[in-house]
Amino acid sequence: SIRFSLQNKDIFAGQIRAILRAGPDADVRIMFPMISSIEEFLEASQVVALCIKDLGQSGIEHNNSPKIGMMVELPSVLYLIDAFAKEVDFFSIGTNDFIQFMLGVDRTNENVESLYIPHHPSVLRGIKTIVDGAARQNREVSICGDMAQQPEYIAFLIGIGVRILSMDPANIPLAQQAIEQLDIAETQDLAQKVLTQTTVEKIAKILRITRQNTCPPPSPH
Repeated sequence: SIRFSLQNKDIFAGQIRAILRAGPDADVRIMFPMISSIEEFLEASQVVALCIKDLGQSGIEHNNSPKIGMMVELPSVLYLIDAFAKEVDFFSIGTNDFIQFMLGVDRTNENVESLYIPHHPSVLRGIKTIVDGAARQNREVSICGDMAQQPEYIAFLIGIGVRILSMDPANIPLAQQAIEQLDIAETQDLAQKVLTQTTVEKIAKILRITRQNTCPPPSPH
């Protein structure tokens, strides 16, 4: 996590230098995980800046303008989203961890795994808060994790303004099929309807219907 990196800056700087040297002419993006405060992001960004300066002074070819972003996994980011959006180049919401930390649930623990609920109203409203905050500063936001590849959530995510989904290549065909069935205005209506609900049960019912409409059963051969 970023905490280990900031506690071991020699290791961290070595990794950053390698990235910068590997892509001197590439669209280099550096994303910090598990950021919980503005201070952490700025401190990590300063390491990147120092690496760029050192490589330049050493005459070593490198990328001197990487985009720097952060993974959103911790609920603390929600309350500082506007401040973060002024500092970062991009966001990526790591939905698997975000859900776990929002709900205090370890999805690998069979005693509580049933409480790991992606469509919990707090989770969906939290994601909307991040997307809105990014949009206010014209910052790119992407979604990764299981939600990014499930048709019912794809419809919701598009409805709140998400346009970049990160997923395993094997899941792209199903996601593409689902997206082809969608109408932007309808996804916006869906998102608005979902966000007014306060219970898991009601949201589940809405999303179940959405999945049926976007993923019709295969035709018999």
